[in-house]
Amino acid sequence: MVWLILALVIGVALAGTVIGLVAVPARREGRELLTERAEGMVSSVTERRGRKVSSESDSE
Repeated sequence: MVWLILALVIGVALAGTVIGLVAVPARREGRELLTERAEGMVSSVTERRGRKVSSESDSE
């Protein structure tokens, strides 16, 4: 069980390293991280989520 937890921690550390080495410098240079399609998907999900939250607060 200890080996499983250790492997998960190592995997998360590697993922963080990749993000630190690739995504952060790209974002600083002004490059977009998501494609146009992915941006549309994210915006539609956040829009639907916002409507759901506001409709739930209206019912209280």
